[in-house]
Amino acid sequence: MFENLNERMAELKEKGRQKEKWEQRLKQLKQEVASLEHSKDIAKSKLAAEEKDVDRLTGMSLSNTLYTILGKKMEKLDEEQREAVVARLKYEEADRALQDGLQQISQLERQLQEVRYWKNDYDLIFRDKEKQILQENEELMDLAERQAVLTVEVRELEEAVRAGHSVQDDLARAEEGLQSARNWGTYDMLGGGMLSTHIKHNRLDEAMDHIYAVQNNLRRFEKELKDVGGSFTGSGLEVGGLLKFSDYFFDGLITDWLVQGRIKDALEQVQGRQHEVNSLVSELQSAQRRTENELETVRRKYVQSVELYQ
Repeated sequence: MFENLNERMAELKEKGRQKEKWEQRLKQLKQEVASLEHSKDIAKSKLAAEEKDVDRLTGMSLSNTLYTILGKKMEKLDEEQREAVVARLKYEEADRALQDGLQQISQLERQLQEVRYWKNDYDLIFRDKEKQILQENEELMDLAERQAVLTVEVRELEEAVRAGHSVQDDLARAEEGLQSARNWGTYDMLGGGMLSTHIKHNRLDEAMDHIYAVQNNLRRFEKELKDVGGSFTGSGLEVGGLLKFSDYFFDGLITDWLVQGRIKDALEQVQGRQHEVNSLVSELQSAQRRTENELETVRRKYVQSVELYQ
């Protein structure tokens, strides 16, 4: 029933294999040509160093160069002349090798033009065959539905992982700012003066900015976790309770010792959140890998079922 379609699909897949092989060869050739261009430049520099009249020498053909050698074989060439002739021959050799490489590249590029649309043609035939099979094959329909479900799951896991990375980044910056503020606060309490107080407050301001960013990203992270569902929904991530600092940090009624204690508490909370979020992101990444592997297995089975269907 599908003999003609199957034969055409096999031909197109062969073109795909050729395309892959030719692309790899083209990549290698371009690397070789780059090396040959370098070799030619070196040979040309050597030629210029050995012969002042570079224009005259580079204008000579290889046959003329050899004729020059043969014509003087009965004469004793001095060292300078011999070196100039050798340089000329090496330059010619490098140039010929380069031109050969460029010709091979040109030929491969023409061949690739002939097969560049193989996948489009293949997909058209595949979809035509697929449409006909789906009308009569329940197993293939089940595989198609499973593919759709897994594709959505992979996308949701990717979005959750990205949201988790954003939280991780802001938590790391908040921790860095609080660590710095605590260090400068200790120095300040030991008599560091106005400069250390100013730096400490700047570090706290920076940490606060990142904490606010963490709160916003945690809300998005929580939403993505709910979209993923499963064990992640009940993760216990309390978004609203995350480090709600306010201007009382800098209220003059609070002594520096009390402020220093609060910085320590805030730092510990941030570090605790880092541990929670890191664990969640790690779980999400593991789930993403498992789902991607299952999706790839289902896809291969689905494609193979369509291709081999008689």
